Amino acid sequence: MKKNFLIVGGTSGIGLQLAKIYLDEGHTVCVTGRKRPDLTKASFQKFEITRDTAKLAQDTDRVLSRLGTVHTLIYAAGFLQRGRIDALGDEDLESMVNVGVLAPMMLIQRLKRRSQWPLKIMLITSSSQYTPRELEPAYCATKSALGMLGASLVRDKALGKVLVAAPSGVRTPFWEGTDEDTDTMLEPAWVAERIVELSGGAFKYKYAKILRDPARVEIVECLNNDMKPIQALPQHP
Repeated sequence: MKKNFLIVGGTSGIGLQLAKIYLDEGHTVCVTGRKRPDLTKASFQKFEITRDTAKLAQDTDRVLSRLGTVHTLIYAAGFLQRGRIDALGDEDLESMVNVGVLAPMMLIQRLKRRSQWPLKIMLITSSSQYTPRELEPAYCATKSALGMLGASLVRDKALGKVLVAAPSGVRTPFWEGTDEDTDTMLEPAWVAERIVELSGGAFKYKYAKILRDPARVEIVECLNNDMKPIQALPQHP
């Protein structure tokens, strides 16, 4: 069955690679971001998530009003924010909360209200979801919140499958202008392929870490529709 995908943060990195995969499979894909990507088969909606909460709500409504049915929401938006908590301004914190937590909640809230069947949700977090970092307090907090959002949403029987994928260090423009060593980081295309694999099959909820050095997948939790663990979880090298 061909499906309609909305990929928020689909103009670069993992989101862009996921868009390419689903387009190649013949699905309909809409990507959002700040700049139109070089994807001739995908539709594009400009969606710049800022600290302005009122504008975020308006822009969310605008994007969704221009779309038909959405079968799968992939939330891959994010940006690098570093600094100890006292070095971050109020605007920094507001921006991080809006990108990391509020935007996906607003999208899911609105999509569920308008959907006639269970919405599938794929949330792309990072290793900061479970690894505390001194210079990333707000980033770690929102990634953890995004992961818990997925774990909570799956209890709603009116929603479809929920996948939370936490990649560790992906070689993307995210790191440009920093002194981060990207030599052992994961390639976005490889990560996207693993996420597609993880999203397939019968499950209600799945949480997986996509690790590096060596590159591998660790499925942390996988539940069926009755919220019971699925045994014999496969591990992907």
